Amino acid sequence: MSKPVSPLEREILSGNPVVTMTSGDSMEPLLFDHDTRVVIRRAEGPLKRGDLPVYRRPSGQFVMHRVVRVGKNCYYTRGDNRYGTERVPQEWMLGVVTEIYRKERHFPVTDWRYRLYVALWGGLYPIRYLVHRGKAWIRKVR
Repeated sequence: MSKPVSPLEREILSGNPVVTMTSGDSMEPLLFDHDTRVVIRRAEGPLKRGDLPVYRRPSGQFVMHRVVRVGKNCYYTRGDNRYGTERVPQEWMLGVVTEIYRKERHFPVTDWRYRLYVALWGGLYPIRYLVHRGKAWIRKVR
C-alpha cells in the first residue's frame, strides 16, 4: 500500500512551481515562521551542497533543510538554526527552493547575496556549534 499523496506533494511533483508560507524556526535567520514565502520547484537532477530541498519524512512531515553534504543515494541536511544532521534518502526528495520572498524583499537562489549568505552561514557552522555547546555547558553548570 502506498502512502497518501498530499496536495502540496502532488503539485510539486506535477512540475508546477509552488508558492507556500514557511513554518517553524529551523531555517532562521533566513526563513521565519509564517513570515517568509518560498517558491518550490521539482528538483531536476542531483542536488548539491547549499541547495534548500523540500522532502517528506515517512511520518508525513514536510521538511525544508539545507544540503550540507551529498552522499551515495542520499543527502545530509541540517536546518540553518540546528546543529544535528539528518541523512535523507534520495526517494524522500520532492523539490527545491528557487526563490524566497520576505516582506518586500525577493531573493532568487542564484542572487549573489543569497549565495554569500549560504557560504558565510555554512562556513561559520563550526564556530556557531562551539558557541552553542558553550552556552549549553554554562546552563548545565549553573
